[in-house]
Amino acid sequence: MAIMSRMRNNMPIILIGLVIVFIITIVFEWGMDYLGMSRQSDTIGTIEGKKISYQEFSELVRQQVEQYKKQSKQEADENLMRQIREQVWNNLVTQSLLDRETKRAGITVTDQEIIDWVRGENPPEFLVQQFRDSTGNFRRDAYTQALNDPRNREIWIQVEGSLRQQRLAEKMQSVVFASVRATDGEVRDRYIEQSMKANVMYAFFDPDKYVADNAVTLTDEDIKKIYNENTDEFKQPAVRKLKYVLFSDQASSRDSADVLNEINSVLSRVKSGIDFMEVQKDYSETSPQPAFFKHGELTQEKETAVFSAKIGDVLGPVSDFEGAHIFKVLEEKKSADTFIKARHILLAAGNPEQETSAKKLAAELIARAKGGEDFAALARQYSTEPAAATSGGELGWFGKGRMVKEFEAAALAGRPGQIIGPVKTQFGIHIIKIEGRDSRELKVASITIPIKASSSTREEAFQRAQDFAYIAKKGNFEKDAESAGLKVLETAEFTKGAFVPGLGQFESLNKFTFNKGLGDISDAYQVNNGYTVAKISDVKKEGVRPFEEVKESLRGRALREKKMAQLKEIVKQKYSSVGENGDLNTLVSDPNVSVQTTGDFTFGGGIPTIGREYAFSGTAKNGEAGKILPPVEGKRGYYLMKIVSKTPFDSVSYRTMKSMLSTQMVTEKRQRVLTQWLEKLKEAANIEDNRDMFFR
Repeated sequence: MAIMSRMRNNMPIILIGLVIVFIITIVFEWGMDYLGMSRQSDTIGTIEGKKISYQEFSELVRQQVEQYKKQSKQEADENLMRQIREQVWNNLVTQSLLDRETKRAGITVTDQEIIDWVRGENPPEFLVQQFRDSTGNFRRDAYTQALNDPRNREIWIQVEGSLRQQRLAEKMQSVVFASVRATDGEVRDRYIEQSMKANVMYAFFDPDKYVADNAVTLTDEDIKKIYNENTDEFKQPAVRKLKYVLFSDQASSRDSADVLNEINSVLSRVKSGIDFMEVQKDYSETSPQPAFFKHGELTQEKETAVFSAKIGDVLGPVSDFEGAHIFKVLEEKKSADTFIKARHILLAAGNPEQETSAKKLAAELIARAKGGEDFAALARQYSTEPAAATSGGELGWFGKGRMVKEFEAAALAGRPGQIIGPVKTQFGIHIIKIEGRDSRELKVASITIPIKASSSTREEAFQRAQDFAYIAKKGNFEKDAESAGLKVLETAEFTKGAFVPGLGQFESLNKFTFNKGLGDISDAYQVNNGYTVAKISDVKKEGVRPFEEVKESLRGRALREKKMAQLKEIVKQKYSSVGENGDLNTLVSDPNVSVQTTGDFTFGGGIPTIGREYAFSGTAKNGEAGKILPPVEGKRGYYLMKIVSKTPFDSVSYRTMKSMLSTQMVTEKRQRVLTQWLEKLKEAANIEDNRDMFFR
């Protein structure tokens, strides 16, 4: 019974473990009849005629949120809630369509199949795992006893439902993947591309070096020819653009003040004598456990406070991007590492003349710094590092491995107050001032309260966005935004269902954009870090982009095509002059020819000195070694190639790897087939999504 008790406790984990890639993160604990709850509220959406109520959807979301809280020990924020709702909806759509397709295919799972599976020689692995002893052996006797114990009836009913769903999915998967296979030819090609190598000497001919622009006559007909031959490239889906304004819902100064008041109240409790660690328990969800820290492992604000304190000190509040904190320094120990705090002045030295000038200036600045001038002020005035203008050359604390070799060696050898330099690195000439040296590690306990937007702050942002939407719909979007002191931004073009540039992936906003017309103004929609009100500023229908619109972008392509045609004849003559048994090095007398050797490369990867060049790789894979091959047209120009060496085909190695490669290729194909199949199901499905009416 201890095992069954463990199963009950682990049931959510067990059920999640049943999720098959095929069903894409569907949580089986929702049950077989996950849509069979009461429908007493408004419909949040329909999937193939099946209504989904607000209560049903919210319950599924609640389960996901609870699961997240158990795993992360944190509350879900607004952005995560939006992601969870999106995941739940997508899972419902996927599962509903899979159920439909399973029924259409006449796929069923009988009770006897489940019984044979559970009681057979090879029970489901997730069940077997629950009945392994400390040595890893399967306790068949305990498993059988648990199966026959009437007290376990309810848990077995849950398990049976999950197993049935899993088996249905596996059978549907078999139908979808029935025609997926890797042919012997495909497997052989994969082996060759991954395992065989070649080393090639080649002469490269650049069309821009051989054919001048003014040597090519280019007409509109030449450009139009490319356009007509490649019309598929110029097909464009329907696209839209939005003008929009943003209303931030981030923490306000009032929210920050409230958190600081709370952290100060906590600090008062601790200083009144209440044990720090007892108080920390009240904030354990947002506060890390005590730990040792080295220099450089804390934010600058925390670093300054903590490493300035003594053992036993309680300090704070300290604020940074993570929130408001108070600390107690518990212990100190000596670190094996030494840490340096420094500032520096960087002087550019990109060429010999610049380097001479930089060294001269460095000597002058070192003298001035040693004479008492403020080093930070000198850094702000003279350093060529962009950040120095505001930081005064501040580098903070760092240890070994953080800086380039020359800089690190000089700094780690320094002592506090010392001015070091000039030090030359790949970045230029440095002058370094050592401000601190330490080898301590401190164990610190902290209480952290994150600074988050309050519900009233978010509500105020939403209300301001709603008010603006109401006014703009009756007036003028741009003028009303200007009157309200709001900046109007505009997205780039985007397609239906796609990421909205500048705003993110928001289905409700995208849905508005493609369901409404030019000039229409939206309601307030929640986006990252706030709310937006948008105006449809540009509408382009699906079609082929007109020639005049793409003409100029094709001009360079047409010019290059003509140049390549002329270059082809030149390379043919070069090939004839050298011959297949000649020496490519004889071509170096031509200053426009580049003759190089690639070094070893695999046919399926990039080529040293060239990069990805499929025509080159294919010729190397299939060509005869030892001879100069006919001209090869690549993306950048023409090549004459001589295969210096090529790995012979190893039939023994191929037979050893064939099964593994075949399995790998079938898995890849199945993933593509599955993704495409599901996408087609969703595209053809009758789905009505009204979530934007219920959630911001």
